[in-house]
Parts: sequence; structure tokens; C-alpha cells
Amino acid sequence: MGEVSQLKSKTIFLLLLCSFFFLVDPELSEAESDNETERILVTYEQTKSPSRDSKLSTKVEMIDVPVDEVDKMIEQLEANKDVQHVEMDQPVYLMDSVQPNDTFLSYQKPWIDQIHLIKGWDLANVEASSLKVAVIDSGVDLTHPDLKTNLVDGINLVEPSKSVQDIDGHGTKVAGLIGAVTNNQLGVVSPSRGTSIMPIKVTENGTGNLSTVVQGIRYAIDHDADVINLSLGNYNNSFALRTVIEEAITKNILIVGAAGNDNDSGVVFPAAYPDVLAVASVKTGTEEKASFSNYGSLVDIAAPGTDIYSTSLNGEYAFDKGTSMSAPIVASSGVLLKEYAPYLTNKQTFKLLKQTASPLTSSYHLGSGVLNIEGAINGVTEYNRIYGDTAIDTAIEISKNNWSTLEEQTLSIEGDKKKGRFAVLARSDEFPDSLAASPLASKLGSPILLTKKKGLSTQVMMELSRLSATHVLVIGGDNAVPEAITDQLKAEGISSTRIAGDNRYETATKIANVVGSEKTKEAFIVSGEKFPDALSISSFASRLGAPVLFTKSDSLPAETKAFLNGFDPDEAYVIGGESIIGKSVYSQIPSSNTERIGGVDRFDTNFKVLLRFGVAENSEGVYFATGLKFPDALTGGAAASLSGHSIILVHPTRENNALEKSILYLNNQGINQYRILGGPAAINQTKAWDIDQMLVP
Repeated sequence: MGEVSQLKSKTIFLLLLCSFFFLVDPELSEAESDNETERILVTYEQTKSPSRDSKLSTKVEMIDVPVDEVDKMIEQLEANKDVQHVEMDQPVYLMDSVQPNDTFLSYQKPWIDQIHLIKGWDLANVEASSLKVAVIDSGVDLTHPDLKTNLVDGINLVEPSKSVQDIDGHGTKVAGLIGAVTNNQLGVVSPSRGTSIMPIKVTENGTGNLSTVVQGIRYAIDHDADVINLSLGNYNNSFALRTVIEEAITKNILIVGAAGNDNDSGVVFPAAYPDVLAVASVKTGTEEKASFSNYGSLVDIAAPGTDIYSTSLNGEYAFDKGTSMSAPIVASSGVLLKEYAPYLTNKQTFKLLKQTASPLTSSYHLGSGVLNIEGAINGVTEYNRIYGDTAIDTAIEISKNNWSTLEEQTLSIEGDKKKGRFAVLARSDEFPDSLAASPLASKLGSPILLTKKKGLSTQVMMELSRLSATHVLVIGGDNAVPEAITDQLKAEGISSTRIAGDNRYETATKIANVVGSEKTKEAFIVSGEKFPDALSISSFASRLGAPVLFTKSDSLPAETKAFLNGFDPDEAYVIGGESIIGKSVYSQIPSSNTERIGGVDRFDTNFKVLLRFGVAENSEGVYFATGLKFPDALTGGAAASLSGHSIILVHPTRENNALEKSILYLNNQGINQYRILGGPAAINQTKAWDIDQMLVP
């Protein structure tokens, strides 16, 4: 039992003076002012001379850029022959000890490794928890050196005049797994790395009464417990027990219960209640059900339950087994998760622990699998998201999530018949032509893939291969998507057809001619100078099979006007308020019935579009995408057209009433499935889990 050596490393930073450039393109701004910036790191081929902003000679420069301008700035910098490399800023972490130095860590390693605890600690970077866990059990050894510093006031409900001192040892073992002080060169570790333990004594000599358990839960509620562990129970339902548990749930308390040790297909109460995370046991280090563990449809998750080493009476340590040991391992993991992401509710913590578990091949039903702490921590970011490292990668992930292959189709483009399995290709960093791609992709039921001017990435080529694409429709002229890119496609045996006009307005009309049909009597007119409203309408336009046309704010472009005159729509929808599309433009729309749908900002307009057109009959879900950049919503729009989903635009950090109103409307329509498009830089974790809480209460 040698002491585990502590691994240490240091992160060294080179401090550089920064020069800042702020570029503002009036076409990308809107009525509201968005001041968020992102930082870009630029490495030059040669050392730059000292300047007024920097007294150092350096090859590295850091630039803060408004979020709407990041892609454009990167494109400009990469085109600069003096620039060697451009990259986005990214987080760094202190490399703390990867393994704690507790004396008996080796005895715990089998179950620690099985639940991926060490990696979970590395990801969470949590030293200890400030949360409070009510251990409703046989009490706790009050003088145990691995526990005493974490004990808070509790209560003895068996003999109220006495302390909560444990005489059976069960509660002390449970408490050690929940909150033993970790990395203290003593004893054992707990997944939480140490948290406050509220001992509530409800049993002695192995038994207790239902009334004291109910009282114990009530005490935990009244004394602000964050988590309750219940490694006890029986097979009889109790109205009083169910009621007090429901009260705890309304106070945002996570409740974890042991499933029972009778090798039975039933689960004991209170673990059997749906609001309690019911924990079964597997034989440590295996996928086999522990011989004693209960199982069945009421089990939510499993955890190691044999050869579990923990704190014991008289300052000692001992092995034990049972679902009573598995439950506190899960409860302590819930503490770690909540400490890492304090915005998670009890229900969200429950959901993440359950849905990120490692699947089992056992013939017994043991919930969703074995607890996986690494998966749960990663799940805070990844849950219900579709994203990649860049907008181009996110488009690929959206394609992978919605298309297994492409169907062969025939398409008429300016009288020329094209036959093949089509994909659509647009620029990732310039919106004018790219926005016009959405109606075309929707008509074809095809994905939109993205590229930069310098060439197709290997990943995009691989995705075209996976889709068995034979023909790519390139949106925009040579200046947007150079011939070198179509040459790349040709070299891989993929044909291409370019759809482009002399400007964004003509490109949109050319696509409208392909999209439109004799049955189509509606048209949508959106700003060609600002992107959000085109994104808001994309899925609805595809539902109606209607063209989307671009206009300037103060004049209707000749190309758009000519198309509308020839098309003569029965219904024309102008999307955006008067500051986006002026009255003079509205009055020029040739239609027997013109309707404006606009709000006070892009997000309010998005809500009003949703309210006007509603959810599709076949829709069961919704997509959320940032409203500050266009690529994720653009490529998501193509996927939304397959399922009838709507696209809801979100401010990545700021509160806004439009989002709340949109979600309320979706709730009323019975929509509670969703995916978030883009990574945390697009919509941060807090906002993502706010959406989850509002949409899936």
C-alpha cells in the first residue's frame, strides 16, 4: 500500500503585448449593437518591428474582432503572403495532479477506472465541492479523519437526544464514498473529491421506520441539501414518502436511491419512484450484474458494487458490497457534475448521468448502463448538439446526422437537364450568395456543405464520398467559389454546375427559377444586406416550396423586381421590420397580397415568423442556432426541411424575450425534442441548458 506519487506539471505562458483592430461592416450590423468579440492569433513569417502599440519585436500578434467579422478577418489574413498561420483563441488548463495521493487509492482503482473517474476529474478541474449531501442512513463516524472536516450539522431521528454517531458502519461507508476528503495523503477518495456531508440518522442495528425516513428528507429540504442519498428502502409504496420526495424535487434536490439487494426484478422504494435515480450494481470491473443486485425496468443506471473500499467505524477502512455502495458512488458523481456545471438542474443532472452511461451487454435490465463520469462531464457541452471545430465541420456533422446517402434526381437548370445525386456547396465566410442556397437544398432534400475560397477541405471531400454524391451545385461566381474548387471536384469524378448571377440579387433569382413551380404562389422577400431574416424563413419557405428573394433596404433591385413581375405571386411575404426593408420597397412588391412579418430585432422577427407559419404537421422537434453568424443556421435549414423542423435563432449569451416566447409556443404545440447547431462558441453551455430547461421542463 505504497503512497501514490503526485504528478505535477506547470503551464508556462509567454506574455505578449497585443494590438487590437476592430473592423465593422455596416452590412453585417443590425438595429441592435452586438459588442461581443473573439480573439484571433496571427503568426507572421517574419518578426514584426516594434510599433506604437507594441514595444516587443515578435512574430505573433493577437487581434480582437467583432464576432460577425471573424470569418472575414481570417480569410483576409490567410490571403496575406506575410502571414504564416491564423488560429482562434482557445482555453488552456492547469495540469493538476492526474491521480490523488490518498493512501488506499490502489484498493479503489478497479471501480475508479470502470467509471472513468480520473479522466472526469481532469475535465472537470474541480478540487472539492461546496455542495451539501444529506446521507439519510445509520449516521456517520463523527471522528473519522477522512470525514470529520466535511461534516455539517445533522440530526438523529432514532433518538433525538443523541448525536448522529454511527454504530453500524453502513452510513460511514456511504459517507466516505460521497465525500471523503481527496488528495489529502490519507485513506480513500470520493468522486466529488470531498463535499459537505449532512448526516441524518434514521436507522440503528440495521432497521428503522418509514416515518423517520420521511422526517429525514424533510430535514434535508429545510436545511438546504443539494443532493440526498438513500441507500435503504422496502417494497411498499408510501403516499407520504412519495409526497416528500416530490417536495424535494421541486427544491432542485438530486435524489439517488439503491435499487435493492434481493436479485429481484423489482426495485425498492424510494428508488422505484420516477424522480429518484435508481442505482443497480455490477460486479466491479465487469459488465455482469452483481449476483445480489435488483434489476428491471425501474433501474436507471448501474455502478460498481462489489469490493468497494471506503471509510468505516473507529477511523478505519473496510470493503463492502451492495447497491448501498453503488448509489453513493453515483450521488458523489452527481455532486462533481453539479459543481462543474452549477447551472444544471437536478433533472438535468439526473438526465446526463443516465444518458451518458456506458451501455451494457448484460441480459439483465440495468438501466442505461454503467456510470461514466468522463462521458457525463463531456455531455455538459455535447448533449443534444451537432457541431464541429469550425462552421465547415459543423455542416459536415449536420449532413452526417441527417443523410445516410443521396437519392438520384433530375433537375432543370436554365433548360439544361441535370441528373445525379446532388449536394449543394456554398461559402462558409461570406453570406450573400450562400443564403440563397437554402431553398435549393430544400427542394432537392440535399445537404449544404461549406468551403472557404482557398479550396475544399479533405473532410468535405470525404463527406461527398460518404454521400455517394455525383453532382455538386456550386452557389456563387468565380470570385466566391473559384474554379480551382470545381477542378478539385472533377479530379474526384464529381460533376459540378455553378448557379450564379452578376450579384447576390441575381443569384437568388436564378435559384428561384430552379426552385419555383406552377403550384407555387408564394414568395419571400428578405434583406440581401443582412443575413438573419433569410435564416428565419428558410425552413418555412421550403415547406411551401416558395422562392426566397433578396432586396436592398431602400430599393427593390431590378433583378428581384423582374422576377416578381414574371412570377406574380398571390402572396408575398416581406420578412423584417422597416429598418431592414423600408416602406418604399414594400410598396413596390408586385403581389395581390403583401404581408410584412417583422419584429424589433432579428430574434423577435424569428419568433413572429414561427408564430405566423406554425410548426409542420410532421415535425417533432426544433433546431436552435446562433443569430450572430449565418453558417450553422444555413446548413441546419437544409436538415430542417427534411423533418419540418423550425430554426430558432438564439443570442449565444444574452437573455431575450423572443426566445422565451418561441419556446412557450413550441411547448403549447407539444414540441420538446431539439438539437443545438454549433459548439459552445456559437451557443454557450449555460444558454444551451437554459433552452433545455424551458423546452423540456
